[in-house]
Amino acid sequence: MSSQTSSRLVVGVDGSPQGDDALAFALAEAARCGDEVLLVTTWDRTPVALGLPMTPVTLPPSDDDLRDGARQAQAEALTRALSVAGDHGVTVGSEVFECDPGARLVEASRGARLLVVGSRSLGAVRAVLLGSVSRYVARHAECPVVVVPGRHEHEHHDTHERGELPGSETPRDWGSSTLTPVY
Repeated sequence: MSSQTSSRLVVGVDGSPQGDDALAFALAEAARCGDEVLLVTTWDRTPVALGLPMTPVTLPPSDDDLRDGARQAQAEALTRALSVAGDHGVTVGSEVFECDPGARLVEASRGARLLVVGSRSLGAVRAVLLGSVSRYVARHAECPVVVVPGRHEHEHHDTHERGELPGSETPRDWGSSTLTPVY
């Protein structure tokens, strides 16, 4: 772990409710401590599986479309977070890359004060089979990591459909949270 830190928080944003929770936490922490926030969103070109013969196949989106979609997901997540938490004058930067999210977040953690990611609560078996960005960055990041715990899936689905952060009717009090950085 690097001993040289800055007043920059890095947060993984993917447009999911869990990513929204991580962003809300990062913005609250940045406002409390006077930090800047760097949003990191990645995209990749996943191979397309072809259907049955005679099934119409659409062309996969272009790299530009995928990049634009990642930028849009990032901008929408920031808009949702700011509409709930308010703008406290936190400076926010953003990066969008075509690459593995875990590796990019670890790279972005160099020199950061804190790396924040959400947890999708996959469970042990699915996390092993599918991989877990939060587990990867907790092991490899070069700064302290906060993994914002996921909430019940139905709560995420209901509030995300309405364009709200989960729990926005009664905002989370991050100041009294029991979150503990993972080193």
